[in-house]
Amino acid sequence: MSEARRQQDLDEQLRELFGAGAQSEGPLAASGAGLRLTGVDLHPRLSPEQANFLLDVLSQFRIVSIAGQDLATFSLAHFERFANHWGAPVPHPNNFMRGGKPAQSDGASDGPFELIPFERRAVTAVNSAFPDQLQCLPHESPAVLVATNFRGSNKGGEPQVGHGGSWHTDIEYEPLPIYVSMFLAHKSPVARDAPGGHWVQDPDSGDPAELGPYYEGSDAELMRLRKRLPLNGETAFADTAAAFAALPAAEQEELMQVQLRRRLNEGDEGWLAPLVRVNQRSGVRSLHSPIWASRPRVRPAIEVEGMSAEASRALLDRLETHVLQPQFRYDHLHMPGDVTIWDNYMTLHNSPPIKSNISDLDDARLLYRLSCKGGPALSLPREDAPEWLAAHIAGSYTSPPEIIDID
Repeated sequence: MSEARRQQDLDEQLRELFGAGAQSEGPLAASGAGLRLTGVDLHPRLSPEQANFLLDVLSQFRIVSIAGQDLATFSLAHFERFANHWGAPVPHPNNFMRGGKPAQSDGASDGPFELIPFERRAVTAVNSAFPDQLQCLPHESPAVLVATNFRGSNKGGEPQVGHGGSWHTDIEYEPLPIYVSMFLAHKSPVARDAPGGHWVQDPDSGDPAELGPYYEGSDAELMRLRKRLPLNGETAFADTAAAFAALPAAEQEELMQVQLRRRLNEGDEGWLAPLVRVNQRSGVRSLHSPIWASRPRVRPAIEVEGMSAEASRALLDRLETHVLQPQFRYDHLHMPGDVTIWDNYMTLHNSPPIKSNISDLDDARLLYRLSCKGGPALSLPREDAPEWLAAHIAGSYTSPPEIIDID
């Protein structure tokens, strides 16, 4: 089937399921990743057929953005109900303690789970920054991460620009990794006062010695690719499905045999996970988090089973260099009301250089993130077994009926 015919069939299905005004645009990236849908209202409960369609397009395009949700009526409860179709929503580590320590730190891997009270979460400080101009959408769910560049008032002085994050997938360091993550965009920066008309000036001096979050010893070309990040608040993506498909067939077969030992904390025995995943819907193969140290100084570096630590780093650094090449990259600009979904088995992502210590609302960036584990569900509520929840979802969290049944 030709690409034009495939796109025509997709649009016919889209209009049949979501109405005559629904349209698609894609691929958004040169690699074939990315689909943007307009005219799709996520406020009503999805039918099984609608859910199945969206699951299929994500399995093909890896990143799907559903534009233009009305934030006056589309709440974070609607957002979480939608997320339940993709998997069981996961409490974010910023919102709970493990073994008496914040879950993002080195709390005991099997330590007791304790929710952080809502008033001590980031949302409280975020709401105090622009009290009469911008407030987070109301919520109390521990699954919602508030991702923003402002907390409280400006401390004085000029805004600061960070170097961006490290390339990673979400929570790949647990035995069952995150399957899907998604952002709901509330506010995007509009100030463009840096050279070239960007929101921020490139913080990279070009000196590979300026490692940012990374460890010493990386190849200069890998460091250059890592630090090539967008400058307007976009989320940076790399298409690991297209990157895998571009490798020689013999190397693909070798990599499909590779198992990685991942650990939550130093000293853990860890577990083995495949480097290459196969999407059950589309059959597309992809590299899952082919990064030696995806969370430097937070989680232990991974090892390839049967290899030394040095050989593991050499193999994975080579794969990361391959994946981060420009032909596999896509920078997604978030617009208010957009829901952007990505498959963590088929992509890497990174946070861009961010302007902080801001006093101008035009510099504000506010997103909400949800992440999901396990299999999809065409109908809600989900029917995850209590034993499965206890094993894989912090605190055995499930979305309460008032979220699933919201009008």
